This record gives sequence, structure tokens and C-alpha cells, in this order.
Amino acid sequence: PTFTNNAQRHDQQCHSIEEFISYQIGVKNSSSSSRQLMYLATLRTVRPPPFLLSPPLLGSRLGSRSYTLNTGSTTLPITTALTNVCNEGTFAKFDETVSLHVLVTLDPRKPNQNIRTKISLPHGTGSKVKILVMTDDDAAREKAAELGAVVPSGTVADAVKAIQDGDQSLLQGVDRLITSPSDMRTLASLGRILGPRGLMPNPKLGSVTPDIPKAVSDALKGEVIVRVNKEGGIYTPIGKVSMGYSSLKANARAVLEAISSNKPSDAKGVKSGAAFWKTASITRTMGGYNCRVETSTVDPSSSKYFRGGVEGDQEKETEEDDVYA
Repeated sequence: PTFTNNAQRHDQQCHSIEEFISYQIGVKNSSSSSRQLMYLATLRTVRPPPFLLSPPLLGSRLGSRSYTLNTGSTTLPITTALTNVCNEGTFAKFDETVSLHVLVTLDPRKPNQNIRTKISLPHGTGSKVKILVMTDDDAAREKAAELGAVVPSGTVADAVKAIQDGDQSLLQGVDRLITSPSDMRTLASLGRILGPRGLMPNPKLGSVTPDIPKAVSDALKGEVIVRVNKEGGIYTPIGKVSMGYSSLKANARAVLEAISSNKPSDAKGVKSGAAFWKTASITRTMGGYNCRVETSTVDPSSSKYFRGGVEGDQEKETEEDDVYA
């Protein structure tokens, strides 16, 4: 009855999509889940135009629940998910990023329960990367600038002092910071500023290196960092929608095989194979497409790895595996 009354009152007051969304999201004294339920119940009662029920709109408002609310909780093979993400319609006016989300049985707060590595995607990320180079080596500075990296004027000490004094414009929009081992001592004092931004240089990730031009070149070609968050999730961009199925598939395989090859030997589920992979999904930037994926099709040790879902995919799999190798 509450939903019916709200729906009737809304039907009399609101006359546009904007008013409709604002009314439902702006309901006071209601939890987030209650607002979502009221939103869906009102949709069914008022019966708004069909385009209001499209996946992009629901996805942008309800986040990761868009797939479950629209097509049920059934999981799909990763080949089908990647095909759909390339063909699904969108309201976005830009080339959306496709991301691979997996949840594994790791707790990085415990010793030997972490994954943190870098990989070069076979077809790149499709995104423009902003690299900041901070070093006092004049030759490295010149080569890095020629490659397209941002190189601040003055010494590293001058840049560090400016950042500490509150001028953080140098860090705006930066995706990665690269420095040399000799300059890392000076940058160490910025740990509390660079750490939360994910910019703190790390030798294991190649951002502290004597060969700065090579590190810059690799980062610009499509190098991504694969790491586990505190909940055991690994979220990695694998390209743009416009790159197509084949490129996204090759990038996804590179990420999954990097995770598999770097997983701790004593982690829960490693010996039993599939138990290591708890959930997996493919998403797009605007949230209009969020598909649950069968974990057996993302496990490199499984016989179903990247199998099924796409017409003719199984027959072509052997040939594609040879090309990928």
C-alpha cells in the first residue's frame, strides 16, 4: 500500500524523467535498499515509458545490481559477457572502459596473502596515460619528455617542497609517478600524500628504476597494475568498448593468467583450483552493463577456461590459443 500511494502521488506530481528520479532518490528517512525497492515498485505501478527501464538508466542508479535486476542472477561464460559488452547499447557520449572484476580467497592483511604485479596488455588499455617523472638526471628527464611524460622544471627537492606547501597541481590527473633509486629518498617524505593517490613509486612495480625512459615507454604502451584490495577484490581495466571482442579477450586472458601465476602457493583454494575464484564480472564505465561471469571460465586451470558462449568460439579456440601464445 505504501508503494501504491507513493506511486499515485508521484504520478500526479512528476512529469519528466528528472523529476521522477529526483523524487525516488530524494525520499527522506529511508535506507538505500528501501529507496531502491520503492523505485522499482513505483516503476511497476506507474508503468513509465519503456526507455526509462533501459539497462543504462537502471545501472547508473543501482550500480552493480543492474544485471540482477534486469536479467536475473544467472551467470554467463566470459566469452558471452565480452561479446555482450561490445554489442550492448549505451547512452554514454564517450568510449567506455571495460573492466574485469574478480573476487578471490585472499586477505592481504595477512602475511603471504597478497598479489601485486604489473603486466602489459597485448592491445593496451585504449586510454591516454599521464606519467609524471621526477628525477635530477638531465639525460633521463630529456628522454622522458620526448616520450610524452610530464617533467617538472627544477629539482626533485623543489617539487617536493612545493607539494608539501600545498601546491598539488603537479599531481592532478597523474596516473603513475616514476623516479630513480637515488631520487626516491627525497620523494619518501611525500608518502602520506602519494600513498592515498596510488602514486607512491615501488621498485616491484617498476616505478623506481634506473632506466626511466624504458619505464615510461612501457607505461604508455598499456601497462596496468594488478593488485588485491582489502576485501580480496581485483579490479582491472582491460580496454575500451570500441576495441572489440578479440582485443578485450586477449587483454582479459593476460590479466587472469597474471593473477593465476602470482597467487600465493599457500592461499585458500589454490590446491583445489576453482575454489580460489569466488566471483567474477565484466562491467562498463557507466554501469549500464554489469554481467556476472562463471568462475570456471576465468580459471586458467579449468577445462572450461574461455570456453563456450559464442557461436563457433569452441572450434576457433585452439587456433586463437596458438596465436595468443
